[in-house]
Order: sequence, then C-alpha cells, then structure tokens
Amino acid sequence: MINSNPLTRNLFDLWTKKNLKETVNNIKIEAQFLKLESNENLIQKAYSLKKKANREGLEKVLVEWFALTQEVSERTIGLRHFDTQLMAGILLHEGNVVEMKTGEGKTLASTLPVSLNALSGLGVHVVTVNEYLADRDQKMMAKLYKGLGLVTGLVSSEETTKNNRAAYTADITYVTNSQVVFDYLRDSTATDLNDVLMRPFNYCIIDEIDSVLIDEARTPLIISQQVGESNIPKLLKVQKIISKLQQDVDFKVNEKERDVELTNEGSEKICKLLGKENLYDTDDGYMLEVLNALKANYVFKKDKDYIVLDNKVMIVDGSTGRVMSDRRWSLGLHEAVETKAGVPVGKESETKTLTTYQNFFTLYPKLSGMSGTVITVGKEFEEIYKLKTREVPTAKPMIRDDLQDKVFATETGKWKGVVERIKKCHEQGQPILIGTANVDKSELLSELLVKEGIKHEVLNARPENVNRESQIIAFAGKKGAVTIATNMAGRGTDIILGGNPVFKVREKLSNLFEIAESEKQINDQTNDSLTKDNSYPEIKEIIKDYEEKKKLKTLKIDLKTLPYSRDTCLINLKNLYDKEFEVEKPIWKKENKEVRNLGGLFVLGTERAESRRIDDQLRGRSGRQGDPGVSEFYVSLDDQLMKVFGNTQMLKGFLNSGTTINESLNSPLLTNALQQAQQKVEDFFFEGRKSVFQYDEVLNEQRKKFYKLRQEILNGPKYLEEGIYVTESFTDSFFSKNSKTVRSKNQKIDQMKKYYEFENWTGSYASKIIIEEEDGTEIKSIRIGLTIYNEIWISTDLRYGGASIYDYEYVKEGKTSNILEIMDTAWKEHLERMSFIRDTIQWRSFGQLNPLLEYNSEAINSYEQFCKKIQFCMIYYFLTDSIIKV
Repeated sequence: MINSNPLTRNLFDLWTKKNLKETVNNIKIEAQFLKLESNENLIQKAYSLKKKANREGLEKVLVEWFALTQEVSERTIGLRHFDTQLMAGILLHEGNVVEMKTGEGKTLASTLPVSLNALSGLGVHVVTVNEYLADRDQKMMAKLYKGLGLVTGLVSSEETTKNNRAAYTADITYVTNSQVVFDYLRDSTATDLNDVLMRPFNYCIIDEIDSVLIDEARTPLIISQQVGESNIPKLLKVQKIISKLQQDVDFKVNEKERDVELTNEGSEKICKLLGKENLYDTDDGYMLEVLNALKANYVFKKDKDYIVLDNKVMIVDGSTGRVMSDRRWSLGLHEAVETKAGVPVGKESETKTLTTYQNFFTLYPKLSGMSGTVITVGKEFEEIYKLKTREVPTAKPMIRDDLQDKVFATETGKWKGVVERIKKCHEQGQPILIGTANVDKSELLSELLVKEGIKHEVLNARPENVNRESQIIAFAGKKGAVTIATNMAGRGTDIILGGNPVFKVREKLSNLFEIAESEKQINDQTNDSLTKDNSYPEIKEIIKDYEEKKKLKTLKIDLKTLPYSRDTCLINLKNLYDKEFEVEKPIWKKENKEVRNLGGLFVLGTERAESRRIDDQLRGRSGRQGDPGVSEFYVSLDDQLMKVFGNTQMLKGFLNSGTTINESLNSPLLTNALQQAQQKVEDFFFEGRKSVFQYDEVLNEQRKKFYKLRQEILNGPKYLEEGIYVTESFTDSFFSKNSKTVRSKNQKIDQMKKYYEFENWTGSYASKIIIEEEDGTEIKSIRIGLTIYNEIWISTDLRYGGASIYDYEYVKEGKTSNILEIMDTAWKEHLERMSFIRDTIQWRSFGQLNPLLEYNSEAINSYEQFCKKIQFCMIYYFLTDSIIKV
C-alpha cells in the first residue's frame, strides 16, 4: 500500500524522480548517436536489440530501445518524445498508473513501453475506451511500429472472426475495453478451437484507466442466452399497479443506493390489487417484477440513464455519455424499463458467463495505464489492483485560471447565470465549452441558447451527435465557438485554440469529393464529362486514379484517416492534402493568436459531478500544453449532488439571506460543502467497488480454474484417459467415505449398483470385492483394483475398440462436445446459485454473522456441487453414450 507517512512518501518520490531523470538523460545521450545513423542501420539496430532483450531481459535494453523509438518516431511520424513523455514511458513499463494532463501526449508516450514489451513476442494489448480511439491510435502509430520491425493489429466489432484473430496475434493489438472482455468470455465458452481468438495474456496498457477500472468497475459484463419470451401481460399488469402507489407511503426510494424498498403498507396494497396472498409465490411470484418496475419509474431516468432510439431502450454510459447499444440490464430490469417506455420488450435471457473489469484486467501478468485524472483515486488503485499511481509534470507550465465556483440557491437562477456567461464569451469571440450532467440538461441548455439566437453545437448520447463527435470537439476551440457536451472523458480529440487545421482540411476535401462523386454519377447517366468543379481539377484525376488502381471505397477510407493515410494513399491525394494544409496553416495561426489573446478556451461546468475526476477531466480540456484558459463551475443547491449528499436546508438558509434568485454567492462555507459532498460520494462508491471486488474474489478464483480446465479440454483432450480418471476418482471417493467395515463396504457396492447402475456402466461382468484379512471389525486393506477397476478398464477399452471400427475421430469430437456442454451447464447453475446467495446473504448479519465470510463459505460449497455434477455427468456420458455402448 502507499505509505501514509508524508516524510517517507516524499523521500520515495524524490528517489524516483532522481532515477527517472538519470534514465531520461541516458536515453537522450544514446539518441544523439542515432541521429547520424541511416534508416537501414536503425532497422538493424532494432533487430539486434530484440535478440538481446530475449537473451537478457527487457530492462537491459530499455535505454537503447527508448532512444531508438524516439529517433524512429521523429523520422516516421514527425514527433519526438518530450522528456516528460520519456518519464511516463519508463513508469508505464514498470507497471504503474500514470497521470498526464490532457494534451501532454499520452498516445505518443505509450509507444515506448508498448514497443519495448512487444519485443518478447508474446503480444501487447493497448486498450482504449471506444473504437474511434483504437482506430485512430493504431493508424497514427502503425508507421512508427513498422519502422521498429513490429506488426500492429486492430480488433473491431465490425471485422470478421478471421481478421480479429489475426489482429490478436500481432505484436501490438489495439482494442476497446468492452471488446477485449467479451472476446475473452466468448473464447471461454467456445466449443471449437477455430472460434478462439486470443492467445495467453502478456502485457496490457489501458488508456483512460480510471474510466475503465474505477467508473465501470462494478458493471458486470455478461454473455447471456435467450430462454424464452418475456411475460408481457405480467409486466404490463405490474406497470399499471405501481401507478397507484404513493412514494414514501407504499415504497421508499434510496437515491444513494439507486434502489427501492416496499413498505408493509405497499406490499399489502399490491397483494390486494393482484388478488394474491403474498408476492413470493414460488409458482407465480411478483416481487422481482414489482421492484424492477419501481426502479424503472423512479430511479432510472430517461435521457440520463438511457435513451429511446429506433423504438429501443439503449443504456447511456454514465462515465462517458455514450450509448452502449450492445448492453442490457440484467434480472428483468431492462424489460421493466422497456415496458415503462412503451417499446417492444425483448426476450428473457439467462446468464451463460460473466466477469467484471475489476477481475478481467487482473488476468494480465503485467498491467499499466494512463489518464489525466488518477491521483485522486490512487488509494483505490493500490488497494484493489496493487498498482502504484505516479504523476508526470506538464512539459510547459500550466497557466489556466481556475475560478471559484458560483453557487445559486435555485436551478433556475443557475441556468440564467450560465446563459449570461455564454452570451458574454460569445460576444467577445472567446470559445466556450459547457459541460452538462446528462442528455436532458444538454438539450435544455440548447433550447435556451436557441431562444437567445446563439449558434452552438451539442455533443451528447444522441447518435446523430456521437457520429460527429471528433468533428464537434475539433472545432470547439475556434473563435466564437459554443459547444455543449455531456461528459468529456475519453473524447480523444484535442481542443486546439483556433480550431484543428487537420480536421478542417479533411472536412474540406471530403465535401469536395462528395460533390464530385455525385456529379460524376449524374454525368455518367447523361454521358457528359465532369466539368462543374473547375476550381479543383485534381479531384477528377484522383477519382479516376482510384477507380483504376484501387477502389472508390478505399478513397473514402483514405480521406477519413488523413493525415495518417498520407503514406499509403495515392500520391496525387497526398499532394492535394499537403497543398490544402499549407493554405489552411497560416489562417489557423492567425486565429490561434486571436483566441489566445481573448484568454483561451473557457470551460464552464453546469454542476459538480459525483467525482472530482470528472470535473478535472472537463477542466483539463482548457490550458493544454501551456495554452491560456479559464474554468468555472456554476452550481445550485437543487443539483443532484447536493440533494443526496449535502446539507441543503442549512446552506439554502445561508444563501438566501443575502442574495436574490438570480444572484450567486462565493463563500468558503459553500465551497467546503461541495467538496465534502463530493468526498462523501467518492468514499461511498469506493466502498461499493471494494465490496464488489471482495465478494467476487472467490468466484473469480473459481472462474480461473474452470476456464483453465475448459481450455485444456478444448486444446487437446485425452478422451480415454479423462474418462478412466474421472471414473476411478468417483469410485475412490465413493468407497472411502464412511466405509470402514466389511458390511459398510458391501452396502456401498449395493448402493452403487442400485443408485448409479454401475453394472450398466461396466457391462455384464460380475462385480466382486476381494477382501483381505480383517483385524476385529476394521479392514486392514481392500483390493478393489483386480475387480471393479478391472471392469472399468476392460469395459472402456471394449467400447472404444468397437467405436473405432466406425469412426474414432467422430467419437472423440462427440465426447468433447459432451464434456463442454456438461461443464457449461453446471457452471451456469453455479452462477445462478451464487447470484441468489449474493442477493440474500446480507440477511445473515442479523444473526451476528459476517456476510462476506458466509458468502465465501457458500461459494465453496456451491463450487463443490458444481464439481460433483461435472464428475457424475462425465462418467455417465463416457460409459453410457449410445454411440459407443456395446
């Protein structure tokens, strides 16, 4: 754990920084010699360092490799690592979580540890929070890695299994956090080796690691299978009934826990309306449906927790503001929300397998990550993941002006203040980025700005906005720009003052090609030539070249990925891009200077988030790489944070004493109240995540054992040996348990014949036990091997011998399927038992028992049941399958 003694901690940090600086200086000295080397010599250098790394270890080549990477980077992509990026690379290689402020070049810094660890040949996973970032980073850095002799791959949900498997076998694989987990779960449930995508894990580096391992830590990732139609009449009936219930009388809502609880009065009222004696009827229970319906109506909010799109309920990621179209809430909650929203209700499903980000990423032997906001959660990374958190200074001094919060008594007063601030910035031409808590608030503010006649952009979970995400953010720094965004975590595109010239050129070229392509289609139909766009004759030539040498589809891809595709696209497209960029560059420089003089980007938060990190992520969009900037938060005592965790009555009395509804007040008391409320939320959720991790720890160990055994069977099962081993083990345990006398042994034989039909397993051979001399009532030894075990061996040999006459390979394949089906069914039942136990285990605290210890004990008992079921079913299928039964 992180040492709490300030003196010891400071000494440790000083020692770390001293060693980091020394290593960085050594890298820079080494890099000076490489400047004189030819490209061919650098390739040879990379090859020799790879051989040395495999002989002596990665640490022995770190200085030389980082220097080589720095030099190759400058030659291939025109970027040279700063000293701070070299420091970050060293810390990431050591397996730390590194904080680098927004705009400090995390993507480039990551190339150092990624390429170094790829030398092992065991693969490196670079995990991002969305496919746009994975695609961008892979294309951006592919040329650098190629110059180092390394191959990169990109895993995508839109790619084929074959292509994704190839991407996973590359030296460096770019993939999203959800994709890599679901691929792992699918591999873990595969019944054919051809369906397995991944190889054993080696090293993983996570971009925006706090978003993945903190914000989404409690989210279970589930692979389910449909088991039947949902009971829609029952759902509609419950939805109608809860509309007749009164909050705080019939049920209570716990805002902190995001849960509901029925009162005795509420239970009685529902039973009366349903005409039932209780809600826990085993044949026709209603309790789960009632609680889900109440949550759907009073806890889960439209345009905050979910949106309705194309007549479907889609979950909104609370930490990123994005739609998660491939996710559904479990245990009937999603169906309840669909019923409330009046959209078609999906089919019922049951869990096939699941895990959490907390448990999945601990499977990597080596793990590190980076973000702009991790220091405040360093304790959690240390306690749960055993990862140390390190802060890297900015390359240039931070000069952003972080203003004190403006606090309003009411939400109405706050929104009026927000609009006034936006108007002021817009009139001056200062770009402003406004952060909102959810979709609903972003659209409310948008309506207010429309009434004021202020042109603006909105970035929220609506797909039409998400599709333009990178474009909206790229132009958020232009003079006079007004941008509303819900959550800024992991957006991946820097807000450059004056706008992003690269995006502007790309957008201009894309528009020109779209016009030219549409005109070409018209001209092809009329047999005319393409003559309308005389100002850009190159367009016609480029289209013609792509038709002849590549495809127009490739042209669209190259346009979309400029400037990263400059080295792979046709030469005339590259020349056109370079020409347009030179035209745009001086225009951008002029506007960049104007915006800097106006004070840079103004970031305005419309309420405090539950976590300081989310606020810091929003703030971090301003003041990048030494730019000027301003940040300010407008909050009210009606905000959700203050309602749930703050003493609003006392604060409202204080605030109203000297202000009107539209006035704000700056006060240390109010600021402290906000900070205390955030601290309460952070502590509350930390304890929740820690509890989830502790409860799932024992299940995770079981999961590892199960998946390992399953993989062994899938990779190369020894069918005959497995069957004999399991049957012998069962027989051993059967006879050894409570069988000390001759009589008890004989009783065991009778039981085996009666209950387990042992003779049917072994054939029509006489089952006798040869017993050696007794000493009183105790048996000194018992020789079963010459009888029962002989029967097992002989019977199995005969069956497989007979089967091989027909098709031995078919029998082996069938046995594998049987074994895996048995294991998967038993595992699914184990998960269902554990889910039920987890939901009810807290009641044992009333009996003065520790729920966590009780849960662990129940998990062990359930796992034993799981193993016994697999054992018995495997024996049955090995020895009674009709395919090989004689």
